Amino acid sequence: MRQIFVELRFWNCAATTVEDVVAWAQVLQRHGITLLAHRTLEPLPEGTWQETFQEERYRFKTFESSVAHRIAFADWGKLAAGFRFDEYRQGGNKLEIGVLLDFQFQDQRPLVEPLAQRLLAIAQDLYPLAHPTYGEVEGNSDWESRDVARFRLKHISWANFFGPAYVEKYGQDFLLGLPGYKTELLPDGGVFHQLAPTFVAPSEAEAQRLRREVIAYCAQHGLKVTCKAPFVIPGWTAQGKPPKGLSEADLEGLLVHILAGTTLVLKDGTRVRVLRIPWGDLTEGQRERVLAAIRQAAVQAIRTSGGARVRFEFNAVPDDLDALLRELAGPENPWFEWAEVPDLG
Repeated sequence: MRQIFVELRFWNCAATTVEDVVAWAQVLQRHGITLLAHRTLEPLPEGTWQETFQEERYRFKTFESSVAHRIAFADWGKLAAGFRFDEYRQGGNKLEIGVLLDFQFQDQRPLVEPLAQRLLAIAQDLYPLAHPTYGEVEGNSDWESRDVARFRLKHISWANFFGPAYVEKYGQDFLLGLPGYKTELLPDGGVFHQLAPTFVAPSEAEAQRLRREVIAYCAQHGLKVTCKAPFVIPGWTAQGKPPKGLSEADLEGLLVHILAGTTLVLKDGTRVRVLRIPWGDLTEGQRERVLAAIRQAAVQAIRTSGGARVRFEFNAVPDDLDALLRELAGPENPWFEWAEVPDLG
């Protein structure tokens, strides 16, 4: 993982006027965030907000209307960060505050946790003003606007704000029963869920345990979800004792399993590979060899699929594997997908 996009996103807010957007910006200001003017990137005076937002709402042709500004933090300065509110031509809207943190060139890893906690505090203040259908604080989110428009539950983020429409569809008991650190009723009848107290996992093992628990809970209720939080940050998350590693014979057997294992063909023609990888037993060098083999197997499966869909199922999808497959195929590739299917027995 070379970077992470930490973001607060609210979909289909009931409040949408320019006055509402001004009120949201005032919340950001109280949390030490300054809106910046276009071109000059100087602080945008509060007295000009309403006029500025009104003028720029209909400037963009991509959206029905849009307000978007770079932002700066009082204690961290100017990051790759922005605030925007988009209203879509087909209906619906999205409020977003996102920050891209780099690990490779600037080493902004120390900012990940305090930034996520700051966005969570902002989200809690914004929710009663915006009244969204669904909201989240997450990293590299998997949510799409079309999912929220259909009230789908496809992903469990680090922090989740389920509005009354989600409660009506999935039930208060189910949402309050989601495994994690905290669940509570919201004043409007919605449900708040926080998977873990910290955005950054204390250990990779703890991250995997929490993800599996919430995925299994949803599966028991007939729902197939993904979960990537809490996040494992390379060189920051504790890894525990270094694994002893597989024997060379066992490693070779694992590589054969990856490269030449059985392919299942479903009735709809989808070609499925089921891979069980003992991630916790691999040394760093063995892990690199396994990841390279998975990439090779994925490329080969796509090339020989004959146009059929390809699906890889893993017992666990660590962040480095997810990043590898995203780079290879993209996150929304209809012809290649991967999923975590834990061994629940």
